[in-house]
Amino acid sequence: MRRDCFYFCPPFRVRYGEVDQQGIVYNGNYVAYTDLAFEEFLRSKGYSYRELAEKHDSEVCHKKSTYEFVSSAYAGDMLEVGISKIKIGKKSFTIQFEIYHQGEDDLILLCESVYVGYDVENRTSRPITDLMRALLSS
Repeated sequence: MRRDCFYFCPPFRVRYGEVDQQGIVYNGNYVAYTDLAFEEFLRSKGYSYRELAEKHDSEVCHKKSTYEFVSSAYAGDMLEVGISKIKIGKKSFTIQFEIYHQGEDDLILLCESVYVGYDVENRTSRPITDLMRALLSS
C-alpha cells in the first residue's frame, strides 16, 4: 500500500449490520464506504458536503462507479479507504478509491467513481465550481 501517495485515508470499523450471513462485507456497502471517504476528504479541507451544496452552490451528483473486488472484509475489521487519484475535468471529476485492512498492504477493493457538477434548480449537469475544483486540487 502506498499510504504516502493517498490524498486522504480515514480508518473505520466494519459493523455487524454490514456483513452477510457468512460475516463477509456485503458488496453494496462499499458504495457507502467510498461515499464516507469522499465526505471525510471534504471535511479535512474545512467543508462538509452539505455546506458546499447549500451555502456555496457546489452540488455534485454521483454518476457512476466501477468496483474491482480483490479480497474480502469481515465484521469487526478495521479498514482504511484511501483516495489515490483525483482527475478533474470541466463538468466532472473522477476519484479512485482503494480499500485495505488497516496497516496491511493487500488490496481489498479498487473503485473509480465519477461525479458531475449538478444544477439542483434545473436538474442538469453543469461545470464544477471553482471552490470544488480548488478543494479537489489541493
